[in-house]
Amino acid sequence: MVALSQLLALTLVLQLTQLTRDEDFKGTQAPEWVLDGVVKVFLPIEDTKAIDEATEAGATVLHAGGPSPYYPLRKDDPQSGIPSEEFKRLKDGVAYAKSKGMRVVLGISPYAPIEIVRQHPDWIHHPTDDPAIQSRVQLDLNTPENIGLRGLPLNTPYGDYAIECFAEMMRDLQVDGFSFDGCYHPMMNFSPPERALYQKERQRDLPDRIDLKDPAYVDYLLWADEKLEDWYRKLGQRLRQVNPESAIYTWTTNAGRFGHFLTSPRVMSARMNRLIDCPVQEWWLDEVNLGSTVIPYFGAAYVRAVGGGKVGGSEPYLMSHGNPYSADSFPAHELTVRCLGAMTNGSFTPLAQMAGKEATLQTLREIAKRGPWFTRLTADPWGALLVSENTRQFYAHGNIVERWLSHVAGVYRVGMEEHFPLNLITEQDLSLEYLKKYRVLFLPNVACLSDSHVAIIKQYVAEGGGLVATCETSLCDELGRSRADFALADLFGTHYQGRQSPTEYRPEIDVNFAIAMGDDYWIKRGQVGAFRFSDFSNSIFATEDRLKKLLPNMQATFKGPLVRPAPFDSRMTPAILYFPEGSRDAYPIAAYGSYGKGRVVYFAAGVDAAMFNYSFPYQRVILATAISWAAQEPYAIRVKAPMCVQTTFWKKPDGRTIIHLWNGLNTTADHGLQEAEVPLREESIPIHGIELDVTGLNFTSARFEPAGTPLQRIEEKGRSLLRLPPIEIHGTVVLEH
Repeated sequence: MVALSQLLALTLVLQLTQLTRDEDFKGTQAPEWVLDGVVKVFLPIEDTKAIDEATEAGATVLHAGGPSPYYPLRKDDPQSGIPSEEFKRLKDGVAYAKSKGMRVVLGISPYAPIEIVRQHPDWIHHPTDDPAIQSRVQLDLNTPENIGLRGLPLNTPYGDYAIECFAEMMRDLQVDGFSFDGCYHPMMNFSPPERALYQKERQRDLPDRIDLKDPAYVDYLLWADEKLEDWYRKLGQRLRQVNPESAIYTWTTNAGRFGHFLTSPRVMSARMNRLIDCPVQEWWLDEVNLGSTVIPYFGAAYVRAVGGGKVGGSEPYLMSHGNPYSADSFPAHELTVRCLGAMTNGSFTPLAQMAGKEATLQTLREIAKRGPWFTRLTADPWGALLVSENTRQFYAHGNIVERWLSHVAGVYRVGMEEHFPLNLITEQDLSLEYLKKYRVLFLPNVACLSDSHVAIIKQYVAEGGGLVATCETSLCDELGRSRADFALADLFGTHYQGRQSPTEYRPEIDVNFAIAMGDDYWIKRGQVGAFRFSDFSNSIFATEDRLKKLLPNMQATFKGPLVRPAPFDSRMTPAILYFPEGSRDAYPIAAYGSYGKGRVVYFAAGVDAAMFNYSFPYQRVILATAISWAAQEPYAIRVKAPMCVQTTFWKKPDGRTIIHLWNGLNTTADHGLQEAEVPLREESIPIHGIELDVTGLNFTSARFEPAGTPLQRIEEKGRSLLRLPPIEIHGTVVLEH
C-alpha cells in the first residue's frame, strides 16, 4: 500500500507538469513604432525645449513621468480621474510631443490609491501569515517607509481595477504606451485573497516558507509566475481595445542586469518578457554589476533574447565607484561607447540626461545615424547559446554565478573574441524547427532540460546539428529534479559518476605570495589540476595549430568546476586527459564523436566557466575548436580583427546582411583596483586593418555605414575579401544581395 505522503508527493509532481510548458508559451507582437523606435529619450513631458532638441537629434519615442492610479474609476464617477492641473499638464505635453512626430510612453506609479488600501487591508502583501499586518494600513501611506504597503499584489481584485484605470488613462491622455516599475509578484504572499485563490486553483494550501528545494514552493512560484503573465496578457489586450497600436514598454527584472541574475527566487519569469512590447532594464556598469567584464554586453544581448528577438531596451545608468545615479566625473565619450556596445548586441538604449545635455544629444545623434541598421534585424543563425532560466532558478539558486552565469558568460566571451555569430536563445526557442536554422548548439552546464527538450536536441543532432555541452548538462529535469544520470548520455557517450571531490593537496606556497593571500584562498582555488593534450595526439585539439603555439608542451593548468565521467564509449574519441593536483588518478575529461548525421563535443570540465572566471587563452581556443568542429560548416563570414572588436551578424527583412563592429578597447583597463574598477573610457584608439573574408555568400555590393563608403571587393579563389576603414567606436557593413 502506497503511503499517503508518497501519494501527495506524486500528485505534486504530476501537477507541476500541468503548468504551461516553455515550448507552449506564446508571446505578443510589438507594434511597428516600437520596432522602429531606435532613438528613445526620458524627458519631462512639459519641457518643450528639451523635446525640440531631442527630436532634432532623431528621437521618436518619449518616455515621461505619468500619473498615479486614482479612485474611483471615471466610468463610475465622471468627476474622478487624474487631478485637473496634472491632467492639463500631461495632456498638453503629450499633444506637443505628438506634434513633433513622437510616440509617448508614460511611467505609471505602481502604488494603489490610499482609499483602496484602507478599504481592503486584506489585499496588501503579507510576507508572513500574521493577520496583524493588516493594521499597518492606518499608518501614513505617503511616507517612504510605508508607501510600499500600497504596492498591492495583482492577484487581488486590485489587479483588474488597475487594468481598467490604465485603460481610462490611455483613452483620456491619448498616449501610446505605459511603463511600470514594480508590477511584479512577491516571492511569497500569505494575503487572504492569494491564499484562497491558490487553494481554489491548485487544490492545496500555500507552502509555509520560501524554499526552492521544496516542491511545494516551486509549485507556488510557477503559479505566481503564470498569474503575473496572465495579468500582463490581459493588460495588453485591454489597452489595445483602446489604442490598437498601444505598447507595454516597461521595466523588467529578469532580462540581463547582473543584480537581477542573482535575485532568487525570481519575481517574474524570464519568458514574461515576451508579453512586454519593449522590456527595458536598468543597465548598470558599476563595480557591483561587474561593469568591467563582458556581463553588461551579455545582458544587452539577453534582454533581446528573452523578448523573443524583437526588441529590448538597456538604459545606461551612469554609475562609477560607489556614486549611484551620479554622473560626477563621468566622461561623455563613455556614454557613446556604452550605448553603441549595447546596440551592437541588439538592444535599444533609451537615454536620460544623466551625463549632461550635450553628451546625451551627441549620443542620440550617433544612434540616429545608424538607425536603419539597428532596426528590423533578425540574428543571422549559425551558432546558438542556450541561456537556461530553468537552470538558473531551479538548479543554480544556491550559487548562481558559479553554477550558471560563469558558464554562460564564458561562452559568450568566446563568441565575442572569436567573432563568431553566437546567438543567445531561451527555452522557448527549443523547437526542432527553430534549431534547424543553426549549425551548432552550445549547452553551458544546462542542468535543467525537460524530457521534450531532450528529445528535440537528440533529433536535432541526429539530423545533422552540432552540439557542445559541459559539466552537468541534462542531469536534471526542467524543475531541477535530479535524474541521477545525463538524459543526453547517449550523445555524450558517457555516464554521470558524480562531482570530482576537491583535492586536499596543499602545495607549499612561496612566502612572498602567502603574505597577500587571504583566508579564503584554498576555497577559491577549488578544483585544480592539469589538462594534457599530448596523450591523444590526433584529436581535434592536439592538431590545432593555435593550441600548439600557446602550449608548446601541450599541457595546461585548469581550475574550475568538473564532474567525473564514466569511461567514454567507442563512439567517442577522448581528447583531454585530466590530472587532479596531487594525484596520479588521471582520466579523460573531454571527448568528441558523431551521433547520427551530427557531431557532439562533451566537456566534463567547466572550461566555459573558467573562460569567464580567470581565463587562460587555451580555453578560448579549445572551446572555439569544439564549436567549429561540431558545426561542420563554417559561417560564411570570417572576421580578421583584434579581440577587443565585437562583431554581430544580422539580416534585414529584404535579405541584406548587416554586420556590426564595436570597438570596446579601454585604454585605462586594469590600471586600478580590479574588484572596483569600471570602464570610464575617455578616448578610443581607432582599429585599423580589419578584414571580412566572405565565402559562399552571394552579394552584389558592400558599403560601410554610417558614412556610406563603398567597400572595394577583392576576389581570391572563390572568396571575397573586404578591407574596412578604421573603426573608432562602431561601424556597420551592409551587404546588398
